[in-house]
Amino acid sequence: MKKWYNNAVCGPQGVREQGAGGRVDGATTRRGAHCASEIWYNVFMDDRDLAKDKRIKILITGIILLFTALLIATAVLILRFSLDETDSISSDAAHDPSPGTMLSAPPDAPVSPGLSQPSTQPSSQPETAVPPPPSPVPPEITAPPLQPSSAPPGPIYEMPPPPEPVPEATDITDSLTVRLSDGRRSASLLDRNYSTRLVFNSEAIVEISSTEDIHALYVIWALPPGEWELTGSDTQACGRDGFIHEFIALDHPTSELQMHLPQTGSTLSDIYAFTRGTPPDWVQVWRPPLWVADLLVLPTHADDEHLFFVGVLPYYAAERGYGVQVAYLTHHWNQPPRPHELLNGLWEVGIRNYPVISDFRDRLANSLDHAISIYGWDNVVGFHVEMLRRFQPLVVVGHDLNGEYGHGVHMLNARTLIEAVELAADEGYHPASFERYGTWDTPKLYLHLYRQNSITMDWGVPLDAFGGATARDMAVAGYNHHISQHRWAFRVPATGPRGHVFGLARSLVGRDVRGGDMFENISRSRFPVEEGIMSFD
Repeated sequence: MKKWYNNAVCGPQGVREQGAGGRVDGATTRRGAHCASEIWYNVFMDDRDLAKDKRIKILITGIILLFTALLIATAVLILRFSLDETDSISSDAAHDPSPGTMLSAPPDAPVSPGLSQPSTQPSSQPETAVPPPPSPVPPEITAPPLQPSSAPPGPIYEMPPPPEPVPEATDITDSLTVRLSDGRRSASLLDRNYSTRLVFNSEAIVEISSTEDIHALYVIWALPPGEWELTGSDTQACGRDGFIHEFIALDHPTSELQMHLPQTGSTLSDIYAFTRGTPPDWVQVWRPPLWVADLLVLPTHADDEHLFFVGVLPYYAAERGYGVQVAYLTHHWNQPPRPHELLNGLWEVGIRNYPVISDFRDRLANSLDHAISIYGWDNVVGFHVEMLRRFQPLVVVGHDLNGEYGHGVHMLNARTLIEAVELAADEGYHPASFERYGTWDTPKLYLHLYRQNSITMDWGVPLDAFGGATARDMAVAGYNHHISQHRWAFRVPATGPRGHVFGLARSLVGRDVRGGDMFENISRSRFPVEEGIMSFD
């Protein structure tokens, strides 16, 4: 539009109209003035467009130049880094020459600034050979050829060497000298026979000396000793757990020790001493009873766990690795050496947590009523409830309701257990144990020879934990420690229902389908321990 206007008004035609009449009228003058202003405007606008285009071109050019400079700088840095690496390698080669390494520069190498360029014109002076400076040449070393390794690549760090195995401790009991503060002879304490013992009615001191340092004592008590102190290089508190087979590792080895026996009296059978090292297998290093048990076994007497439950202990404790706790309904403190046989048998079959032994004295009962008259129904129920709440087991194993061979206390043990598993979940029953341990609803209860929902355990399978011996083999080995009971006709059964058949008397997880495993359908994640349980000694 602008171009048309300029051509129409201010173009040649307008000029012709101006010159045709030889005069300039007012309209013509006005058109001329307008054309002049329009021409000035167009020139001005064209200059602005040109300037704008020029600035854009300058900006683009600057960006291109900046980008090019960055590329050049990057290339220079890369080239410089490569040259530095080459110089470093050449410098290392110059300082450590080896046969075949060229140290002089090639003929066409550039000359560094500041150094004169060698002349190529012939010299008028005769050439004089200048010997090169002497340089030591190291002897040629020929490395053995590398052998390919078939081993997989190892870690980038070097593994520390494995710790050296600790040797077995040496029994130095024969080097001991024992003196008693009351002046009595002490030979029975070193005779390695737990059937002999010394009774101390009050506080006493047993002095022990050796020709070499003692690192550990193994003390055999006839009865739970109560707390006592062992002094040597320092003082150690002992007897707190009530173990009658008590292993004490000394904090500081010494050749002189004193046992300060309790004021309430004690009965001591044997003392053993050892050097540094792992105790021999026959030394029992007991752990306290479990805090929470996977399996709670409730025999009536020492030896019942082998005769009637057969492979339960070795299979589930040692082979399967469950936490197995044993709690005896009666004690044999008045029948030496049965308490020692009890511990020896448990240790043999892989039990490492000290058993619970009740305050009920072992007494013969020929019937259930006779047993109730001796122990009291509620007393036995209360004992079972406390054990269930304390250990919160997933599985409980008890006796035959008919007492295996008609033993009245076996009957009482089994029948009160059926009632106890119900009452243990009732917070209103036995407030003392509830406040201490809380409640517990037992998931599974098996009774020996129970006819309903029964499973048959195969105790003839070899066990890796015992080098291929079977669970039944280990039950026999455990019972062999009960030497005082071998006068009776009892034997660990090899086959048949006795010792192999157990019935599911109570279950929160349904019946067993596969059979042959007391832990079928059950796990600790399904039955977590009760919260807020108080600690106990």
